[in-house]
Amino acid sequence: MDKVLNSNGVVLVEFFAPWCGHCQALTPTWEKAATVLKGVATVAALDADEHKSLAQEYGIRGFPTIKVFAPGKPPVDYQGAREVKPIAEFALKQ
Repeated sequence: MDKVLNSNGVVLVEFFAPWCGHCQALTPTWEKAATVLKGVATVAALDADEHKSLAQEYGIRGFPTIKVFAPGKPPVDYQGAREVKPIAEFALKQ
């Protein structure tokens, strides 16, 4: 995670749990967003069950939670539609 967050660009992280139905439903959209943003932003997914300490550190209380990390700024929660276009547009505004 440190390597990802220390990159020079915008990073979108989906905090998920493998048993979460909403997370499973988001997977194809998340993969498409990664393709659309390739070369512009890093798109990652983190299993919050497996990495509980990171989930706690970032205040994750529900799944899926999407946070956007931009250099020099605190992380921002993405609250928009779970669709490729709004996710990509939000990332590009950071």
